[in-house]
Amino acid sequence: MIKDKVYHYYIGQNKSCAEAVFLAANEEYRLGAGQDTLKAIGAFSGGVCCGSLCGAVAGGAAAIALRTGAPDLDAHTNAEMREKVKAFVAEFQQAASSELCRDVKPNYFVEGDRCLRTVELAAELLEKYIQ
Repeated sequence: MIKDKVYHYYIGQNKSCAEAVFLAANEEYRLGAGQDTLKAIGAFSGGVCCGSLCGAVAGGAAAIALRTGAPDLDAHTNAEMREKVKAFVAEFQQAASSELCRDVKPNYFVEGDRCLRTVELAAELLEKYIQ
């Protein structure tokens, strides 16, 4: 399960929220993402570095995109991916009362663990949409 792997990346390797969720999904589902992809995912950390979309959600959405549809499908024609991402974000939003880092972080941040609870929540929800 992805949730079982996020602790290793988030706490054990000090990865960001976006990186931890994405790396856990990449490992669990063998998505084949390389270092360039991981570097790009890092830009979504901390709410795209400005408190916007939660990085854990963004990392999950990226994993869904890699897992869903044929490799040559673009985002506009990949209806399955769009629906899964939309549902994933909506469920996270309902569970955490927002999908924005600036709104989620005050409720989930714990000194020493940072936003581990947020990362675990995103990973748990992601399982339903990445299968």
